[in-house]
Amino acid sequence: MAQAKILIVDDEVVVAEDIRRQLRALGYLVVGVVASGDEAVRLAGEHQPDLILMDIKLKGSMDGIDAARTIQSRYGTPVIYLTAFSDEETLERARETLPLAYLIKPFVSSDLRAALELALFRQRVSRISEQRGRWLEAVVLSMEDAVVTVDQQGRVTMLNPAAEGLTGWAQPDALGKAVQEVMVLLEPESGRPVPSPAIQVLRKGTPAGLGGRPFLLVSRNGHEHRITDSAAMIRDERGNPSGVVLVFRPVSA
Repeated sequence: MAQAKILIVDDEVVVAEDIRRQLRALGYLVVGVVASGDEAVRLAGEHQPDLILMDIKLKGSMDGIDAARTIQSRYGTPVIYLTAFSDEETLERARETLPLAYLIKPFVSSDLRAALELALFRQRVSRISEQRGRWLEAVVLSMEDAVVTVDQQGRVTMLNPAAEGLTGWAQPDALGKAVQEVMVLLEPESGRPVPSPAIQVLRKGTPAGLGGRPFLLVSRNGHEHRITDSAAMIRDERGNPSGVVLVFRPVSA
């Protein structure tokens, strides 16, 4: 496995050099040691480190938190903050940048190693999850079946192109709307409204659908499509409900 690349940002020369020595002893590749936020941003762009050890308190116009925020917005590089005692306001600013960990000065080599191993593991898991998410999104977008997802409040969170075509709603316009507004369902014979299968799933926690019978989907522009559909709960990595996915398709009369 390639050595993880680490950038050290600390304006205390003795401390920074000690961290460099510890990292090398632990088998990490130190791509740079800098003392200011501006230098940190520059080297993060040049070397693309896997992780940055960032002191919160830095001299100059850009402290460690501002530097971390800039680096994350440009390059997405994760950060472990190095800090002595800080006031609550500073810590709240730091939390907003979602650091992978904090190391309280002074720390020993075992603390540094544990923080790095955990942070790099979390980063690898996050990247794998992002890759899977992009793959799944590509699959959904290319499906011929229409797909709509909603959150636990029944608000639309995604439509694929097939769903946009059948509902008449562009995704940007539909996001946050109640699913009953985006997917208006009627009984074919009587024209009576049909409860949304998504809402049934949210209430009962079990898969639902239109029972295999076709119903009318009235699009935003008033066109009617005969469809059949199914709906199932979306669960997060812990198995907790996080929304509903509806899959539907047009059927012949």
